[in-house]
Amino acid sequence: MEPLSFQKYICSLNPAVLPRILRICSGVYFQGSVYEISGNECCLSTGDFLKIIAIKLQKVICEDVEMGQTTELPLTFKGLFQTSPDPQPYASLEELIRSKWRAQEAQPLCFVSATDVAVNRQVIPKAQPIFLEALQGRKAAVRTAGSHGELHWFSLPRSLRGRFFECGGQRDLTLQEVLGLQGGWPQRLFCPALGSCPILLSPVYEVQAIMHLRKDVVKIPSTLEVDVEDITEEVQHVHFIKPLLLSEVLQMEEALPVRAEILEGPSSLTVFKNDWIARLQKGQQIQIHGKGCAWKVLASARKGTRHFLLSSAYQGRFRRRPREFTTAYELAASLQAGQRLRVVVTQDCEGHEEDMPSLSVGDRLEVRCLLQASTSTTVLLCNRSSIEEEEGEESEELMLPLDLRGSFVEEMCDSKKYSLAEILEQLPLPCDVKVVAKDPSLTRDVLSSFSALRLEVRVTEPFLVSSFCEEPNKSFEIPPRWLDMSLFFTEEPVHPQAPSTDWSRVEELKEPFYYHLLKQLPGSSAPPPPRPPRRKEAVGKAGLRTAKATGPEKAKLPSLAVSKSPLSQKTRSPFIARSTLNEYSMHLRLQRASQPSKTPKDKGAETSDSDHDYETVDEDLQKTICKMQTVFPF
Repeated sequence: MEPLSFQKYICSLNPAVLPRILRICSGVYFQGSVYEISGNECCLSTGDFLKIIAIKLQKVICEDVEMGQTTELPLTFKGLFQTSPDPQPYASLEELIRSKWRAQEAQPLCFVSATDVAVNRQVIPKAQPIFLEALQGRKAAVRTAGSHGELHWFSLPRSLRGRFFECGGQRDLTLQEVLGLQGGWPQRLFCPALGSCPILLSPVYEVQAIMHLRKDVVKIPSTLEVDVEDITEEVQHVHFIKPLLLSEVLQMEEALPVRAEILEGPSSLTVFKNDWIARLQKGQQIQIHGKGCAWKVLASARKGTRHFLLSSAYQGRFRRRPREFTTAYELAASLQAGQRLRVVVTQDCEGHEEDMPSLSVGDRLEVRCLLQASTSTTVLLCNRSSIEEEEGEESEELMLPLDLRGSFVEEMCDSKKYSLAEILEQLPLPCDVKVVAKDPSLTRDVLSSFSALRLEVRVTEPFLVSSFCEEPNKSFEIPPRWLDMSLFFTEEPVHPQAPSTDWSRVEELKEPFYYHLLKQLPGSSAPPPPRPPRRKEAVGKAGLRTAKATGPEKAKLPSLAVSKSPLSQKTRSPFIARSTLNEYSMHLRLQRASQPSKTPKDKGAETSDSDHDYETVDEDLQKTICKMQTVFPF
């Protein structure tokens, strides 16, 4: 096919033969790099391919041949048109009759006058269709139609001078019928509703087409000045690349499995710490097997520095670990509806207020609820009992201020081994655990190296199970909403077998993304119990009372008391990072019990012999240690 202007090609195109593939023979550039304006494609380069899939009539341009003026006709235009095969005007009615009248034809001759025609005190308006029915000597019998459809007959002299135009064989065509005529455009026509002069009609279409690397269907005006060539028969199997976002593929489950090629890698790589994510680059081919059905659990190491996403396919086994708390505020934050929380005090602590009783190592607390003690004060209601007390004795009711600092360990006795699914079914989250059996499918199970993990929350983010085409047996799971990227589907066959190795059973998260994820999870916006302001004044008074009670020679004891136990130096973390119970609970009890009461006579000896202060284990302390071991089986 020879190249044609885009307008001529579209006007002559039969919609029944769509789709058609075109090649741009000469491109057009609209305002430099402006590619799209108001949804229309405005830049086509030489050599580009178009796949025309639909055309839609937008408007019709009407041009007055004599005056050169153009107007736009609405698609609902009701006027009638007559074709004008001969645009030459005739100077007299006789000239028109000699040129166009055929007596043997039964059809009347239709013509119009460029000026009004006066006949027997009547006037035939200009552009009014006049039909010549017969010749009567030097006269011509003609008729016209009135405004109400009535017929008017006239006898016109054949010598009548003026400017006359033939209407043509077809007459009274609607706008839609005119647009359906075959032939070149623009079409020369007459329309009495628009005047007596011939007009040119030019339709303008909106062309819907598919292009390479265009995500959506492009819309091109047919008047764009570009030459095209129809190459449908030559390139019937050409593949137009349609870019897709991975998040869009998530909604196209009916198209999976499929092979795809990456056009642009993820915009952000700050999600996982692994080897496969760095390979998601431009040109890499992957196979998308389907939407993942595995749920995930967010977990953190005890010190809160490493974070993981565990798949439900993880086959390791866990054992519960007692939770540790450093303040009454953390105890309140761990309360859950319908769940009891019992803890054991593992460090002596003294309240700031005089009416606040001290807590001793071995005290057992049952945390009950939060109470509003006053308009500005919230306290934690607990029941206290000591290890020495026998069962059945009444417990003491305490109201702990939320800023009370101390050391508490959850009281529990559970040696059962759980799978990840069993933990979610039987235990409330968050939950502290330790891996006691590694996942046998993993070459290195990093979770087993931690003394404790906190399972925080279940994650229901959708994932796409994928694999690299060069390693089809090893799969990984991509979260499209976290790692979105651009790709396109290829027509290559997919690997028939499902992957046998899962790289995504344990994914380590980068720390910035971990905190970003916490904000996005459901329920993360729920505020914890109110944290009271720190009472600096009360802390100062406590230190002053200690100094007064011990006298001038004991003024250094408050600073030494801070280092009495390594626990007092540890900072608070979001995940209550502390060492295990066996490392400190018995040591503190021993230290507390082994300090003999001092007499005034012994004070000087203590100062001089402080480096050689040995402790002895008495019989009462041994009983206490045995009772502590019955509470904590580890």
